Amino acid sequence: MLIANFLRNRGVANEVHLFTPEPQPMPVAGPELGHAVIQMLRDRNIEYHANHKLESVDGGLLSFEGRDSVRADLVISIPPHRAPAVLATAGIANANGWAPAEPRSLATSDPSIFAIGDCAAIPLPGRWNPDVALALPKAGVFAHAQALVLARRIASVIAGRGANPEFCGDGFCMLEAGEDLAGLAFGDFFATPAPQIHLRRIGRAWHAGKVLFEKWWLAGPGLQQQALALAMRVGARAVGVPLAL
Repeated sequence: MLIANFLRNRGVANEVHLFTPEPQPMPVAGPELGHAVIQMLRDRNIEYHANHKLESVDGGLLSFEGRDSVRADLVISIPPHRAPAVLATAGIANANGWAPAEPRSLATSDPSIFAIGDCAAIPLPGRWNPDVALALPKAGVFAHAQALVLARRIASVIAGRGANPEFCGDGFCMLEAGEDLAGLAFGDFFATPAPQIHLRRIGRAWHAGKVLFEKWWLAGPGLQQQALALAMRVGARAVGVPLAL
């Protein structure tokens, strides 16, 4: 949506297509939210193509596994996501190379090692289809919250306090739509029988919230960062969005 907005603002005639190997946008959030995101794309004349696994790009020719090839003037792609070799070296990797971790404690098969962020493979207790297991998405919001929990957990062990803070599985995602607009998806990813995710309509407030979060993230320790954190906590509490800083 940002790309379509960028081209439109510059008067460039365009036809934007989004190809993904996934069956829908944000599969872990469920079919209802996935359909809502697809409608957001269609409202901006962006064609969505699910179940398209990219095999190669050669001179603007996109080849997909079991699908017709497509030509494009501009290709923006996400490279394969691979686990760092150190996980296998440490003996905590699964067959795909990631480190399985207990959802709330973030503990791995080695009691002296924890895994957070993209390195961690965290199963979700709920699922939309009984036959399809779900895993926590590899998103920065989760890595950030996990780091806070794990830092407190390790500090408690070192200090001998015996406290065991846990990762709760709450998270959110801003859906930038261009034109200073954004949507918001948030909820409890550890809920059962399926993750409880909510989608808020596109508006300027969510875009402003993302900008505020970015300013907080980039600000150094001090009064400015504290003021930004206070503003975000007040705003998040007012709209019922989970926020860990």
